[in-house]
Amino acid sequence: STDQQQDSPARQRQDIEALAQRQGFRIIRWYEDHGLTGTESSKRREFQKLLADAKAGTFAAVLVSEQSRMSREDIFDVMTHWKLLRDAGVAIVTCQRGELQFDNLGGFLTAIVDQYGAREESIRLADRVVSGKRLAIRQGQRQGGALFGYDREILDEAGRVIRRVCGTEKFRKPPGWSSRLVPALDSKAVEAVRFIFDSIGDGMSYGSVARELNRRGCTTLAGKRFNGTVVRRIVTNPVYAGDLVLGRKRRGRFRSLHDEGGITHENVHEPLVNRQVFARAQDAVQRRYRTSRATTAGRYLLTGLVYLAGSERRLHGYTMRNSDRPPRLYYGLAPRYYEEYPQESDRPSFRAEVVENAVMAKLRDYLTDKRNQRVIQAEISRRTRKAQANVEALEKQRGAVRARIERGTENLALANPEDVPGISRLLARWRDEEAKLKEKLQQARGEGGPTPESLAIMARIDQLLDHLNEADREKLAFAIRQTVKRITLRRTRLGDGRYRVTLWDGAIELRDDLGSKGTIPLTDDDLSGPGRWRDAARYVREHGGVVYLGELAEALGIHKAFASRLLTQATLAGKIRNLGHQQGWTARSPRS
Repeated sequence: STDQQQDSPARQRQDIEALAQRQGFRIIRWYEDHGLTGTESSKRREFQKLLADAKAGTFAAVLVSEQSRMSREDIFDVMTHWKLLRDAGVAIVTCQRGELQFDNLGGFLTAIVDQYGAREESIRLADRVVSGKRLAIRQGQRQGGALFGYDREILDEAGRVIRRVCGTEKFRKPPGWSSRLVPALDSKAVEAVRFIFDSIGDGMSYGSVARELNRRGCTTLAGKRFNGTVVRRIVTNPVYAGDLVLGRKRRGRFRSLHDEGGITHENVHEPLVNRQVFARAQDAVQRRYRTSRATTAGRYLLTGLVYLAGSERRLHGYTMRNSDRPPRLYYGLAPRYYEEYPQESDRPSFRAEVVENAVMAKLRDYLTDKRNQRVIQAEISRRTRKAQANVEALEKQRGAVRARIERGTENLALANPEDVPGISRLLARWRDEEAKLKEKLQQARGEGGPTPESLAIMARIDQLLDHLNEADREKLAFAIRQTVKRITLRRTRLGDGRYRVTLWDGAIELRDDLGSKGTIPLTDDDLSGPGRWRDAARYVREHGGVVYLGELAEALGIHKAFASRLLTQATLAGKIRNLGHQQGWTARSPRS
């Protein structure tokens, strides 16, 4: 219900208690959905609990203030609830009309008319709400609650400022009063907004901006850490340029300003960024990569196998496109996780090419091992013999049943009328038997663990790796799914306050029925991500001895200051070891 007096929960409770006392009911439980629309019962937790308890026989009747309090859904939708309650032997009793009578035509029609009226009232209410919002936006009154970077000034009927409402502070305006946005007294929030627009305009990513805000100690209005989604919502909101826009998204079940194209009212309040900065940021947003699903079969070799380490969140393949460069393929979290874990600003994504090459290289090493080859070949032979034996036996049984069906059909045509029912029942039983054998035959030909064909494909992995961009990718993707149970990936960030490095690792978990159980580790060297410090680590490792700062700078063609930074990052990552002041760097041994 709303908080209006005629719909208040307290008033409804009083009416229901009086009804129970008059008719001799004993109230054993209350079900209350506060502030939720009655037009969508699936979103009302208490209402769904009421239906479940009714089916369990918890009570004999449901008492409601009026019929609309139970549901404002369409007649055909609400009938499913009525039927459920009726079948459970539960009566519906209202304070206004008494018990709803579904056992006679008059009572049923009355319930339908009342339900139709409740539905129409919701539609009329939606029309009034949209009309009121349209008028308010044209008068420059913002609709909605608190906004990051802004406070609200409350004005009375004469337009005098009565008070200032900061952040998420609650304040209910009396009828006739209005509000307007003013820059927040919290200068840190205002500077954060301007930093967001400037940074996005300069080409920074949403995640990078969020991490920098978190490093500065900034928090959202809810006191939580920033993430890329919050940054995107801020930078695409015209309110920060001084405009009021309503109807950018469709809201409301029946009516929405979005259906009319939305309403924009310019220069309503003081902007936090000028229009040039806002336009520059919007251009950067439009130039950003777009995500889309790939439709090419086999484009993502590891689809359905890659998970984020330490969780059950699966990584999906997606394509990043930009007009200035070729499309790039990634494995990353699905969009729904962005809503389920809004507090996480660090949502890793992995270059598909790097991950797939690393996985294939590890599988190649595993499959070229002589011992593993013997195990795989033995498994191929065993499964081939078993599959052939099963298929031959089932085909023989199916042939025998098919012959009986054909003979029975011929006999049916020549049988006496009194024998027809018996022969028909016998034919039906044989046809059921044939259908079951057909199903078993299909399973024997291609179900249950790695097939001989998939294992044979994996045995030819050396040849297939040379043709990853050709049609063999689809066949290879199938073989991988039949051979690999799960791939977990992890991205770890390390920092010392001045510099930061990113390390990658993971594991390939083989299927238990492959013939050789085990897990193949993926190290940072297998999944090397971007970073110039890796060039420094690689040079030190390949050099084989002590490397000095000037030597590295000259070899890489960079300044000594930059070379010093790269060496510090490589040391932080554990790739090399600093021998001490002016004593150079050396590769870290596997044991250290």
